[in-house]
Amino acid sequence: MTRALFIILLALASFSIQKAQGSALIELEHYQAKHLVSAGKILSLDVTLSKSKHFCYGKLIDAHLYQEKGKWRYDLQIKSQRGQIIDLSLDASTGRPDPYKPLPSGCRAFED
Repeated sequence: MTRALFIILLALASFSIQKAQGSALIELEHYQAKHLVSAGKILSLDVTLSKSKHFCYGKLIDAHLYQEKGKWRYDLQIKSQRGQIIDLSLDASTGRPDPYKPLPSGCRAFED
């Protein structure tokens, strides 16, 4: 099991409801996330991380899967190659950031 998958399993192991910007965020348990992946509604965390390295590469520190306003998203914390901690929110169905919001300034594509 990859470290990233292990981290997401831990992150999704507890169920919590949080309030943010006036709307309820629902964080899922692991079995619920697996069901969504199996049903093709969201990408797995591994696939999402593989896609994200093309625009924001780094080492995964923390990950959470939320549903907000009917859409699924991964909220990730990534340590960039330059050592910056980056908070990144991605559409869980596509692995892409919100096209109407700028990427965090620390995001850089994978560099060989």
